[in-house]
Parts: sequence; structure tokens; C-alpha cells
Amino acid sequence: MSATQAKAAPERTAQRRLGPTLAAFIIGLPLSAAIIWPAYYGSLQGTLLARYVSHPVEVAEVILFCCALGALGVKLLGWLMDRAALGRDWLPAWDGHPVPVSETTKLLVEVKRRPAWQQRTLVGQRVTAILDFLRLRGSTGELDDHLRALGDSDFSNQEGSYSLIRFITWAIPILGFLGTVLGITDAIAGVTPEQLEHSISAVTDGLALAFDTTAVALALTMVAMFCTFLVERLEEGVLQGVDRFVEQHLAHRFERTGAAGGEFVEVVRQQSQALLQGTETLVRKQAEIWSKTFEEAAKRQSALESSFQAQLSAALATALDRSLAEHAKRLASMEQQAAQHTVELTRKLEGLGKLADGLKAQAEVLSRLQEGEKQLIQMQERLDQNLAALADAGAFQEAVHSLTAAIHLLTSHTARSTMPVRKPGAAA
Repeated sequence: MSATQAKAAPERTAQRRLGPTLAAFIIGLPLSAAIIWPAYYGSLQGTLLARYVSHPVEVAEVILFCCALGALGVKLLGWLMDRAALGRDWLPAWDGHPVPVSETTKLLVEVKRRPAWQQRTLVGQRVTAILDFLRLRGSTGELDDHLRALGDSDFSNQEGSYSLIRFITWAIPILGFLGTVLGITDAIAGVTPEQLEHSISAVTDGLALAFDTTAVALALTMVAMFCTFLVERLEEGVLQGVDRFVEQHLAHRFERTGAAGGEFVEVVRQQSQALLQGTETLVRKQAEIWSKTFEEAAKRQSALESSFQAQLSAALATALDRSLAEHAKRLASMEQQAAQHTVELTRKLEGLGKLADGLKAQAEVLSRLQEGEKQLIQMQERLDQNLAALADAGAFQEAVHSLTAAIHLLTSHTARSTMPVRKPGAAA
């Protein structure tokens, strides 16, 4: 950045930032007085407006809000002036062919003849700064850097001009919360239980008044932020319009030559062409070398792949032969083992057949036993029936006595028949 640019940039920054700051107090203080005075001493006493400016904190909020409106009003007026100036013809018609840098003096004189309000606009300051830069340097060297620096500077100035407004939009809600806290403290400071019993409205009225400060603060902040958003977007549109104007009418208007004139440019152009041709030749040769290298590498890779495939095929064939031989041995061993298991299984099946025959014979015996058992059960049932019949007839006891007598009779008869016969003349 040149010395002239370094001096001009702070001046433009101060001018763009000082206007809204001064207007915030020059316009905001009388505007706030015009709102607050009738609410306290004029015809608006007792109205809704008087209620919302009755607290000192609310008065401070209204004053700050009016200051923000004053700053935004000045910025809106500046936007209207920038918009009007941007639509004017600042430079003569241009056919698109570059003109010498010496023409900047004539153009700068034409710009200086314009009204002061046009020269103070964004487009006027930008055009003046660019032409002055070209006039002092006598060439277009570093012009692109200068254009970018001017654009960045205007954008920074615009952002900086909103510092006071952003501070006000931050401070108003803080004041609202502070007023609420102070109001609640005043409302409950001197409250006694007797007062709460008889008149609770005194406390609630104080709390309502305290919360009004926050409500007013939030409402004013929303309005201020919305107005700031609109004005900021309008100014950004003007900045973009100025950038487009500079790009169309100044960025490519003048001849791009160096400090030594056209001969230096021609020498540089020739050297650039020679360097470009040498670079193309070198690149072509390098491409040929790379192509040959790639072809040789491809051939080597193909030979290596063929050798590798042959080795891999031989190795796979050997491995397959070994695997088949081992598989045949294992298959023969498994067949022999299967035959042995078959013989053993046959023997076991024969033993099982004999065992089945024995089990069959035992089953037949068991069936016979079951039939005999059934017959015994039938005989026992018949005996029980006979005994029951005898008991019912009442002759069982007599039959027992008769049987006993018959037994005694048979016993005595048997004893007699078994005694020895005495012969005559034998001793007794």
C-alpha cells in the first residue's frame, strides 16, 4: 500500500464512522426528549406511554433506543446519497480499448468538479482514490492489489460504523433486567405480613411495574435489531454496486505496462514466449522418455508375469499330485477299516439274533405262566364262591364236625390195621 493510500484510508474511515456516532446524540437526544417530556409534563400524562416511561431505567432505555434510531437514520440517508451517486456517469464513455495512464489526470479533474455530496459518497471516494493512485504512480503496477485493499477498507468501515448501534442493542436488554431486579427489590423491601394480609395489591403493582422495564427493553431491542438488519443489507448492496462499477469502468480501462514502458513489456513477452517454447520442448522430451520407460516396464512386467505363471502352474501340478496320492492312501485305509467294521457288525447281528430267540422262548414261558396264573385266579374265585355259599347255608360248622369225626374214625381204623397179629401161644 502506498503512502497516499495509507493516509487516505484513515481519513475515509474517520468520516464514515464519525457521522453515525454524532447523529446518534444529535438526533437521538432531542427525539427522546420529545417522547418523554409529554409523558411526564404534557398531555400524555396517565396514558399507556406514561406507564412505560415512569421508571428511570425505562427512560434510559428510550434514550438509547432514540440514539440508535438517529444513527440508523443518518446511515439510511447516506445510503440514499450513495444510491443516487452510483447511478450517475462518473467517467466518459469507454470503447473497451486500454487508454494510457496519463489520462487519469483529466479524469480526476472531472471528478473533482462534481458536487461535494457526490464526492463524499462511496463511489466518489473509490473513484477518486483509484485515479489518484494511478496519477501518482504513472503506471498500473499493483493496481489489482490497490483495488482489493480499497474494497476491504470500505467493508471494514461499514462494519465499524455499526459498533455504537450494536452496543446499544446489547445494552438495552441489560438495562431492562437491571430495572426488573431493582423494581422487585423496592416492591418487597418494606413488605410486612400484616400488609400482605390486608393489601397484597401493593406488592403485585410494584412487581408489575418492575417487569415493565424488561418488556420495554425487549420490544425496543427487537425494533432496533430489525432496523439495523435492513439498513445493513441496503449498504451491502451499495458496496457490491460500487465493486461492480469499479470492475467494469476502471479495473481494465488503462494500459497494463511496467515502469520502463512498452519495450520492457515486449522483452518480457519475448522471454516468456522463449521460456514457454523451451518448457514445451522439455515437456515433450520428458514425455517421450516416460513413454519409453513405461513400455520397457510393461514388457518386463509381462515377462515376469509369464515366468511367474509357469512356476505357479508347475507348483500347483506337483501339489495336486501329492494331494491325490495321499488321498488315495487314505481312501484305501478307510475302505479296509470299513470292511473290518462290517464283519464285526455282522457278528454282533448274529449274536443279537440268538439273543432274540432266547427272548422269544422266555416270552412264551411268561405267557404260559400268565395263563396258569389266570387259571389259579379263576379257581380261587370259585373256591371263594363255594365258601360263601356254605357260609350262607349254615352247614359249614356241621360239615367241619362231621369231617373231624370222620378223620378220627379213619385214624383209629388205620391204627388198628397197623398193629401186629399175635400168634397163638406167644407170650403176651
